[in-house]
Amino acid sequence: MRKKRFLIILLCLCMMATFLVSCKPDDGPDDDEWNIVYDDSTRELAKDSIPEGFSLDGQTIGIFYAQHVEDTTIGDNEEQDIVYSAIYERNQSVMKRLKCVLNFIPSGTTAWDQVPDVLKQGILANDGSFEIVFTTNNTVTQEKLFNYFQDVNYSEYIDLNERWWYYDAIEETSVDGYSMRLLYGDISIATLGNAGAIYYNKDLYEQYLANGQSPDYLYQVVLDGKWTLEYFSGLTKRSHISLGPEGPDGDIFGFSLFRHGEPLHYFPISCDVEYYKRDQGGMPIIAYDQEKAVKVVELLYSMLYENEGAWLFFPNQIGAEVGHENDFSNGRVIFSLSSLSAVLADNMREMQSDYGILPYPKFDEYQDEYISFMANGTVLVGIPISVPEDRAMGTVSAVVEALASESYRHVSVAFYETALKGAYSRDDTASQMMDIITGSHDTVKSTLTKNFVYEYSSSLNGIGTVIQGLMAQKSINFASYYDSRIGAAKSRMDELWEMYITNTV
Repeated sequence: MRKKRFLIILLCLCMMATFLVSCKPDDGPDDDEWNIVYDDSTRELAKDSIPEGFSLDGQTIGIFYAQHVEDTTIGDNEEQDIVYSAIYERNQSVMKRLKCVLNFIPSGTTAWDQVPDVLKQGILANDGSFEIVFTTNNTVTQEKLFNYFQDVNYSEYIDLNERWWYYDAIEETSVDGYSMRLLYGDISIATLGNAGAIYYNKDLYEQYLANGQSPDYLYQVVLDGKWTLEYFSGLTKRSHISLGPEGPDGDIFGFSLFRHGEPLHYFPISCDVEYYKRDQGGMPIIAYDQEKAVKVVELLYSMLYENEGAWLFFPNQIGAEVGHENDFSNGRVIFSLSSLSAVLADNMREMQSDYGILPYPKFDEYQDEYISFMANGTVLVGIPISVPEDRAMGTVSAVVEALASESYRHVSVAFYETALKGAYSRDDTASQMMDIITGSHDTVKSTLTKNFVYEYSSSLNGIGTVIQGLMAQKSINFASYYDSRIGAAKSRMDELWEMYITNTV
């Protein structure tokens, strides 16, 4: 054991050496003035709280980033990709506007589970090498690193009520529901990209399921509030089309699901299953709505295991991802259970058939809103405690807000265009689906969020993924599965809370 720990420490020390090497988009701002005046007349001119003429006088701001999110943090100006080019230009624009240098510092590893040790050592070293952190939430929440970050409630420039921040998600991952330390928003396209989305092949839908209706009919189902788990399950049960005697290898299915069944994480939240409450002091208290949870379990079980349209390589068929990751783009399934980031993959970009995009379904028509859940792997941004408070709340928060607002103005629009193959600018109905998924529709209620108990599930005896665990066991016995975990989960929640209030790092 001691030898193993020594090797881990040695590995982390080696990774820290990467802090000595920086990755900058260019050599910093040039002599040109930043003359844009923001006035909120258009999205491209959306006004933030940073005053006109604000200048950091050439200061360098170090930005630590986990290397598995390098593309969505730094961008790319070489391949002329619309999304990654927009990210690159975002960074250039912020440097010119604030007259500063953004010095991007890689984590030194592409393995997400090695990032926490590197991050902790970098913050505790207190050497000022980086003042902003871009990393995935699992590198922070699973390791309970919330005390390593500043509360931005006292920031001079960050306004979490602005359009480019996802306030519900930020509040959900706050330990006490008030201290806002882990930030989610347009500042990283990999945050929005983790929102659940269901794609459907319009050609196959029109051919086999539409019954003479327009392939856009499902958009209207969503807008009418009738896009429910039962409705979606019913569609997939009519979606096994046998095309010949060669068996399932030549058939078309409703959807396919792989070994880890990750899309199943979206359904309980989209169906508004309550996982917890907060007491008067803000402490999270595990409190499942067990009655609704049981109903969702039964519906999901039926969709998975009582459904000829379900093409399952779940839960234990190792390696199925390799052979079936292109089922949707190859026209083998009508629906793809996925997330918004799927549109950045080559197979989706090269797909010839037209496809539509939908939110994950509600529980029933009486549910007040659509809930778009951002599952594990979402990118968060934070200001580490190693930054002096006055600098964190002033200079550094200005850079964070500028990156977020500039992303809202340009990067997100580029992403929407990619997600809808240009339909965002020309197809009002299609664009409304994106507005619902992102919680920004004018009339259809929706929210883009996370869930505290899910985020910290690995620290809470798996209590945040009970429903997914049941599906992997092909069981509907919610009560027994839940009861076997709740005792230890509550005890560990107390430990998490104690860690928070004692400010343990």
